[in-house]
Amino acid sequence: MFVWSALISFVLSILAVGPLRDAVPTWLESGAEVLAVVSLFVLVCLLESGGSNPDRTNPAS
Repeated sequence: MFVWSALISFVLSILAVGPLRDAVPTWLESGAEVLAVVSLFVLVCLLESGGSNPDRTNPAS
């Protein structure tokens, strides 16, 4: 659920910063840029924590 909300917020903020830039107020545009960076950071952190690391599964080796 957290991944989907981060992904949806990332896509919506990229739309507000990119193709819909002319229709978006300036205060919302700066907020969308911050939201894009934060949601991208969350997605990368979630991918890193969920990745398969062979050393993590077998700490004795």
